[in-house]
Amino acid sequence: MAKGAGGATASRVAPAGARGGLVRSGALSMAALVALGLTRLVHGSLVSRATDRQTYGLVGSLIAVSTIASLLLPAGVASAAAKFIPYHQGRQDPATARAVHRFLFRIGLTGSVLLGAGAALGAMVALHLGVEDTVQVGVLCAAFSVYSVQKSTLYGFGEVTTYVRLELTCAVLAIAATVLVVLAGWRLYLIPLALGYSLFSIGAWRRLRSESRGAGRMGHGGRLGARLDADRREIVRYVALAGVGTLSSMGFLQGTQLLAHRFAAPTEVAYFAAAVTLVAPAYFLPRALGLVLFPAMARAHGAGDLADVRRHADLSTRGLVVPLAPVFVLGVLLAREVLMLFGGSSYAAGGEVLRLLLGATYLAVIQVAAVNALSSGAHVRVPVAFGVLGCLAGLAVVAGLGRPLGAAGVGLGYLLGTAVTALGPIVTVWRVHRMPWAGPLLRAVSCVVGALLVGYLLDVMGPDGPARSTVDIATALVAALLALALLRGDLRALLAGARGAGAGR
Repeated sequence: MAKGAGGATASRVAPAGARGGLVRSGALSMAALVALGLTRLVHGSLVSRATDRQTYGLVGSLIAVSTIASLLLPAGVASAAAKFIPYHQGRQDPATARAVHRFLFRIGLTGSVLLGAGAALGAMVALHLGVEDTVQVGVLCAAFSVYSVQKSTLYGFGEVTTYVRLELTCAVLAIAATVLVVLAGWRLYLIPLALGYSLFSIGAWRRLRSESRGAGRMGHGGRLGARLDADRREIVRYVALAGVGTLSSMGFLQGTQLLAHRFAAPTEVAYFAAAVTLVAPAYFLPRALGLVLFPAMARAHGAGDLADVRRHADLSTRGLVVPLAPVFVLGVLLAREVLMLFGGSSYAAGGEVLRLLLGATYLAVIQVAAVNALSSGAHVRVPVAFGVLGCLAGLAVVAGLGRPLGAAGVGLGYLLGTAVTALGPIVTVWRVHRMPWAGPLLRAVSCVVGALLVGYLLDVMGPDGPARSTVDIATALVAALLALALLRGDLRALLAGARGAGAGR
C-alpha cells in the first residue's frame, strides 16, 4: 500500500479513474440520476393528478423552499467534498483526505439540521402553513441537505458503484411510498422524498464511516498538526463561495416557483412546479458528467496535470453543446404536449413557461465542464461572480416584466439570468485555454433560440384544439432535422475527437 504525505496508509477506496475510467463512472452515474429524476417525475405526476392545480402548486413551492434552503450551506460543503478529498488523493496524501472528510461531514450535518428548522419556520410564516406542512418542509430540507453532502463524499472517495446502488434502491422506495400516500389519501406529499434521501444518507454513512476512523482533526488539536490550519481556512472560504454560486444559479431555478406566487395568477404557479420537475431530466447527462468530472479535474489539479484538465474541458463542453441542441429544439417545440401528458389538458397553457425554462436549462447544462474546470482549481470566484450577476440580472427582469407578463415574465427573467450565469464561465475558459468552441457554440445556441422564437409564433398565430398538437409535432420534427443538418460537421468533429481521446488512453 502506498504511503501518503501524512504518513498514513492509502485509503482502501480507490479513485474513480482507477475503477474503469470516466466513461464507466459516467455511465453508472447516468443510470442513478435517471432513477433520481424518474422519482421526482413520478412523484410530481402522481401528486398533480391526485390534487387540484393550486394544491400541487403549493407542494411544488414547499419542495422549492426545501431545496433553496439546502443550497445555503450543504451545497457548498458537498462541492468542497468533491474537490478537496480527491485533490489530496491526487497529492498522494490520504491522511489529509480523511481529515477533510471528517471536518466536512460535521459541518454538513450540523448545518443541515439548523437549515431544516429555519426553512420550516420561514415557510410557515411566508406561506401560512399548518403544523403538518411545516414539519414536512423541515424534514425534507434536512434530509436533502445531508443527502447532497453524502453523495459528493462518495464521489470524492471514488465510491461510484455504492452511490448507484443506493440511488436506485432509494428511488424505488420513494416511489412506493408516494403511491401509498396517494392511495391512502394522506397529505404527507413531501415525506416519500424525505424518506428516500434519508435512507440514502444512512447507507452512505455506513459505507464511509471507516474513512473517518483514525482521521486527523482539521486544526491545532489534531494529530496532523498545525499544517492543516491553512487547508481548513481554504475549505471554509471555498464552502462559502460555492454556496453563494450554487444558491445564485440552482436557487434561482427553484425560486421561480416562489416568484410565481408573487407575480403570476394562483393557477399559473402549478405551471412552474410542473416545468421545474420536467426539466430535471435534462440535467441527467451533465450532472452525471459533473459528478465524475469534477473530482477527476480536482485530482488532476492536485497532481499538477493541467493539460488533462484542458482535455476534459474541451471534449466535455463540445459533447454537451452540439448533441443536445437538436434534443432541446425538439423539447421546446413539444412543450405543450409534454405538459398535457404530465398533468392533463389543463396544463396546456403552461407551454410557454416550460419552453422558457427549457431554453434556460440548455444554457445551464452546457456550462458544466467550464465551471468544473474553473472551480476544481483556483478560479472558483469566476463562476460564482457570474452566478450572482446572472441572478441579479434575472431578478431585475422579473421585477420589470413580472406584473405585466405574469408567468411568462418570470420565465423570461430566468432565461436571461441563466444566459449571463452560463456564458460567463464558458467564454472565460474559451479565452484562457483558446478552446475551439466559437463556431459550434454559436450554431448550437442559435438552433435553440430559433426554436424558442418559433414556439412563440405558434402561440400567437397557430391553430387551437387538436390541430395545434399536429402542427407542434410536425414543426418539432422538421426543426430537429434542420438542427442536425446544421450541426453535422460539428458532430463529426466531436466523434473524431472522442475516438482520438479513447485511442490516447
